[in-house]
Amino acid sequence: MRSWLACLIALLLAACAELPPPPGASLALGPPLPHLAAEGRISLRQGDRRDHLRFRWEHTPGSDVVLLMSPLGQGLAELARDATGARLSQPNQAVIAADTLPQLAQRVFGAPLPLEAMADWLRGARPALSGEVDGWRVIISETSPFRQGRLLRVMEASRADVEFKLIVDEWDVPE
Repeated sequence: MRSWLACLIALLLAACAELPPPPGASLALGPPLPHLAAEGRISLRQGDRRDHLRFRWEHTPGSDVVLLMSPLGQGLAELARDATGARLSQPNQAVIAADTLPQLAQRVFGAPLPLEAMADWLRGARPALSGEVDGWRVIISETSPFRQGRLLRVMEASRADVEFKLIVDEWDVPE
């Protein structure tokens, strides 16, 4: 389960880096949202293995909580960050904690992944729509209009024999 979660989080995080927009692209994500909740679906293909998940992400300037669920809604893992540190919780397993998200990623996955950037990407603070980051080819193939800007709808990433797709089905953004 940890290798699967590591791959999933690495794919999500690869999309967090600021990327150059595709030629001729006039749309970008943003402006950044300080508070949000997003729900959607994730599909992951690695070789012959295919996994499908649901997620719920809640972000405030001081915290992030990401719940990963089965397609039927059963909780599989929760990743949380706040002023007290970062934690990974899984059913029937001890909570893994660290002072920061990169330290938590180092302990869990053996690599200091840039987990803080993930919230910036989802909330529109990183507006680029495509590019390559750490060997991952990332394409934001669909956005939705929102107030005076755009929100992510569909993001795809691929690297070697791994393909990842994130679809945001529902946004909850306070006025």
